[in-house]
Amino acid sequence: LAVCQCRPAATQLIQHGAFPCALVWPSLAVSLDMLEFVAKLFVHVAPNERAWAATLEKYLNVCGYQFAAKDSLRCRFANALSHYQMLVHLINIEISKIVD
Repeated sequence: LAVCQCRPAATQLIQHGAFPCALVWPSLAVSLDMLEFVAKLFVHVAPNERAWAATLEKYLNVCGYQFAAKDSLRCRFANALSHYQMLVHLINIEISKIVD
């Protein structure tokens, strides 16, 4: 991404269907579809971000991706999921205001 004040990384990532783990200088972006899947999954099973991230990290390791720090993926994924769920919640509130 070519990042500048007029084109922040977070905006560009969302335009490409990914959600950043941080609003400024994100080090991970997660597919919006994946975040929606996990959000729905955690409605039906006990939410366990640690187990989810560990499983994903092991799978990605098999695919050739390596992570420098322990729990690096878990922390960043948890941030992205939390921000995504908050944004969806706020959008739903605004839609309810318009409909009501």
